[in-house]
Amino acid sequence: MKDLIVKRRKELGMTQQQLAEKLNISDKVVSKWETGRSLPDTSLLARLADVLELSCDELLRESDTAAQIDDATRREASAAYKNSCIVTMALQFVAAAFVVGGRIVLDRVYYYGDGSLAAAAYALMALGALCEIAAIVFFLVKRNVLSVRYSARTDLDKKHINLLLFCTYPLILAVIIAFVMLHGLSSLEQLIVFLIAAAIALLLFAICFILNKRRK
Repeated sequence: MKDLIVKRRKELGMTQQQLAEKLNISDKVVSKWETGRSLPDTSLLARLADVLELSCDELLRESDTAAQIDDATRREASAAYKNSCIVTMALQFVAAAFVVGGRIVLDRVYYYGDGSLAAAAYALMALGALCEIAAIVFFLVKRNVLSVRYSARTDLDKKHINLLLFCTYPLILAVIIAFVMLHGLSSLEQLIVFLIAAAIALLLFAICFILNKRRK
């Protein structure tokens, strides 16, 4: 298929960028097709054939069956979603570390009365908040890009959102534990506050999980 795409594109006098624009994708995606590093998503086959002025049968060579294309696209999409989740979780881990570190420093301020560390404590927590915002923005933007590129892979989208929810909850619990333990409460009060906060967080995550599962 890669040779046919290159041949027809050149015969029609199109650059990779022009072909990409007609398909509403990146020219890097077209480059991957033409070098054999990936195959077009099955959802793009009809549009690609139309742009190249071919029939779908002509576009699909004997060696490039729809099943092979579907499998290759699935693997490519899965890797892209996985990388998105890894970057998002890394940012969230850094955010949690900054927030917890800031709370620990703030506890020292209260315990030792060292006001010189107060600014550093609040700065760390502010950095944590910014990292969390960056994680959310990155994930939403990247997910939007992947949803457009792999529009037929809603199953992978749902799977990786659930994975992200599953991995984020322990980080939330870690932050809750740090704040509860450093708040000067008795052991019983710490346990009660932690259980209530953990239950509320679990409820919110469960709602997100259910909504993600039910969406089309």
